[in-house]
Amino acid sequence: MGRDEVLKTFEGVVSDPLGSIKEYKEKEKKPVVGYFCTYTPEEMIHAAGAIPFRIIGENKAVERADGHLQSYSCSLIRTGLDLALLGKLDFVDGTVFPHTCDSIQRLSDIWKVNAKIDYHADVVLPVKLNTESAKKYLIEELGAFRKSLDEHFSTTVSDKKLRESIKVYNEMRDNLSRLYRIKNEAPKSITARDVNNCVKAAMYMPVEEHNRLMAELLADLDKGAKDEDAPRVIFSGNLCVFPEILDFVEKAGAYVVGDDMCTGYRYFVTNVDEKKGDDLGPIEAIADRIIKRPICAAKHNPDFDRGEFLKSLAREVKAEGVVFLFLKFCDPHSFDYPRLMKSLDEVKIPHILIETEMDNPALGQLRTRIEAFVEMIRDNR
Repeated sequence: MGRDEVLKTFEGVVSDPLGSIKEYKEKEKKPVVGYFCTYTPEEMIHAAGAIPFRIIGENKAVERADGHLQSYSCSLIRTGLDLALLGKLDFVDGTVFPHTCDSIQRLSDIWKVNAKIDYHADVVLPVKLNTESAKKYLIEELGAFRKSLDEHFSTTVSDKKLRESIKVYNEMRDNLSRLYRIKNEAPKSITARDVNNCVKAAMYMPVEEHNRLMAELLADLDKGAKDEDAPRVIFSGNLCVFPEILDFVEKAGAYVVGDDMCTGYRYFVTNVDEKKGDDLGPIEAIADRIIKRPICAAKHNPDFDRGEFLKSLAREVKAEGVVFLFLKFCDPHSFDYPRLMKSLDEVKIPHILIETEMDNPALGQLRTRIEAFVEMIRDNR
């Protein structure tokens, strides 16, 4: 399969994640376990013999969820619950809620009563990550999650199975990291939308199939594509649910050369240390990755400054501007925004804030704002 066929496959999966995962479930004869946040330890679900599947909702008006949630809940929460209430997740065999933000934690309670999905797990991860007590607690919580998977799916998530799952997920992360390096070094070799599809597809399909397709794609990318001297931009925020926004940047004459998004870089950055898994145990190694990966706005680590990280990322990929992309009513990212904005101002990196809702994108206005932003970067050169 060549580059275009692989990209077309990923595009098909991302454009219809529910239909795709149902087909994979039927083909592989495995249960599907949904989750809402990239802090979910997918390796553990995989080792239990299930297919992890990220629930992101749909870009449609909410029909039933507003009867259970406040209207100021973010649209990730509202559209995700809507899928369950409309019966569109009836094929899902379980759902996992890691503690990310208050909205997801409260959604878990509402979900448990109303979604009527058989298996339900709360994995209450620590918010503050830099203490020994947090690490000890996290290891115990992951151990309880393993026991829960064992009991419900009548299996044994052994250390051997976990180590095997860690290997295939590390391979996925390595592939996506390599793709990001290629996009940074030769931005014309692949579009930002296609890169985003590659990342999201990993959340919607069996990891082994994703690894196979990524190997074929990486072997067939034209790394020698001649790039124009165009402005380089990165994204920062939570989810990119409208790939049209990525298109607007590149059609305005700029390149998207990186991001700090949970539908992007934060999903795959930092491998599980396989040697540590051999020495200390795979649960300890998975906990170590959760603690060491670059945090999102919902976590706290005094040893990790998100502003410094964003500046460092911008320097690394030679970005000349930052697009902050948030879902409306996301409290953690909104609280972090002034601090991140100040960090970029200190080094004179221009930035723009875009807030979207999944049922009301106002794409025409967004295109105009992005075109003006790219033009401003170009004029400042």
